[in-house]
Formats: sequence, C-alpha cells, structure tokens
Amino acid sequence: MPHTPPSEWFLRSRLKLRQLLLVSTLGELGSLHKSASQLAMTQPTATKLLQDLEATLGVTLFERSKKGMAPTPYGVALIRHSRSLLADLDGARNEIQALADGAAGTIAIGTMTSSASVVLPRAVAALALHRPKLHISIIEGTHAMLVTSLKAGGLDLMLGRVMGGAQMDDLQYEVLYRDDFCIVSSPAHPIARSRKKITLNSLVDQRWVLPPSSAPLRQRLDILFMAQTESRPRYAVESVSLLINLRMIQEGSMLGVMPVDIARQFARHKLIAILPIPLNDLFGPVALFTRLGRSLSPASQALVEELRKASVSVVSLGWAKASAAT
Repeated sequence: MPHTPPSEWFLRSRLKLRQLLLVSTLGELGSLHKSASQLAMTQPTATKLLQDLEATLGVTLFERSKKGMAPTPYGVALIRHSRSLLADLDGARNEIQALADGAAGTIAIGTMTSSASVVLPRAVAALALHRPKLHISIIEGTHAMLVTSLKAGGLDLMLGRVMGGAQMDDLQYEVLYRDDFCIVSSPAHPIARSRKKITLNSLVDQRWVLPPSSAPLRQRLDILFMAQTESRPRYAVESVSLLINLRMIQEGSMLGVMPVDIARQFARHKLIAILPIPLNDLFGPVALFTRLGRSLSPASQALVEELRKASVSVVSLGWAKASAAT
C-alpha cells in the first residue's frame, strides 16, 4: 500500500524547528551523539526528536549502523529542505535586524522646489553610501500637495517651509536652517551687465519665470514688490520646475527667484548671475515635517540625522548670509 504523506496543516502544526536543526546537523556529522552535543541537547532528547519526526512523516529518515547514521532517500530530501528553510530563517533574521538598524527599508520624502537645496541631496547621498540597501524616493511638489500626501501616509517625511494655517494641524516640524532668496538672471542679461544700481522698480517690467500666483513664495514676492514699487511683476511665465526655470533664465532673458544656496551653485559654474538685491526673510525657515504622534522607522530616523548634519554644515558655511557678497 503506497505511503500517504501527512497533510500540510498536520505537518506545519507538528514540525519543530529543533527537528530541522537536528536533521541538518545529522546529515553533516552522521552521528547522533555528535549532533546532540553540537546542538547543546542530550542524546535521549535528540533520539526522541528524530523518532517523533519520523513518526509524523511516516518514513525512516536515517539508517543506523556501527559506522553512524546515513540518510535514506527521504532523509536526503528533508536535509536539503531543512537547510533551505533554515537559510530562509537566517535571511529573515538579517532583514529584520537591518530594518531595526535602519540599514534597509523604504523612505519617501517630499520636498518643495523652494526648499530643495544642497541639504537634501547631501543627506541622501550620505545615507545611501552607508546603507546601500535602502530604497529612497524623493517626491517634489507644492506645499499643499506634499502636506496632503504626508497626512495620508504617502510620505514619511517632508522638507518644506514653515507656514501657518489649519493645514499644519496634525503635523509637527523641526526647523533645520534658514536661507534667503535671491533674484537671478542670465550672466548675459543687460540687467546683470548694468553698472547702475539695481532696484525692484527697475525689474517690474522685466520678463520673469515665477511660481504660480497661488504659491506662497510668489505671494510673498508680490507683497514685497507692492510695498516698494506699488506694482507686481507683470510679465511672468509660471513654473515650479527648477530645471525648466534655469533654462528659461539662460535662454529667454528672464529673471527668476531661487534659494541662495542653489543659486550660488549655479553661479559658480557661470550658469546664472545673482543680482545684488537682498530678499532677506522673504520666506520662512526650512523645516522637517512629520505626522504628529507617529513614530519614524529606523531608516527614516537615519535620514533625519543626516539632514541635521547637512543643515549644520550649510549654516556653518554661512551660505545664506553670503548672498549679498556674491
């Protein structure tokens, strides 16, 4: 009569991890005494574990002889699967430990164009260098879009500007650094080449590339112009893409507004010119936003630490204060 193997449920409920360890070790050492000793158990305990396993499976796994114990074909199969299962278990342990250490996992961080400075790239690069198994996603968008996504759980962290209003409910933030904005142009723009003193009055009728009128940065800029010139920039293409803005400034003889640290990077390579018009305190400081009362994963916490380090380095260099001298 052919052997009927135990049901899946019956085997899973009866099989013990120590039995798999014993089978794997016994297949390697060929001795019940040595296997029991290596697994820190008594030989009677090892014998009982093996007998129970064979009774559960309904087959003989090892043949006893004076030379030791040799696996039967059933034993060979179980040794192979036991080692595979134990390896999977070791892999699970290592993955869990990596997650606990912040060396693996997934992080989604949102950023606004106005806060996408050298800090975020520097922090992400440092984290990726030490934790190459991390999957990091950077999502760029408007303040309102990112806040909505953060609250819904689509983002783990958000790098943005400190603002007021009900949209900040259920969020907590940590100020990382304060930077200023500056007005930029192509190095070949007549304004950049002019020896005359540049004022906001002389820029009202220039062509601009600016964020949409609903964006907080645009609103702050409009208020500044209204206060000093009683008018706002009249001719503006609306865009929140840093790369598109850069190309339009370079090729379209347009003016734009950028965070100082980004503008200094571009100016260093002669891609743009920074106009000597201070826009101090135009916008709030850059902060790291998280959901109120939610614990960060170890991986996210590791990114927070890198963001703090990168922010300190930016502040210590005084890039935000150096714009007037550029």
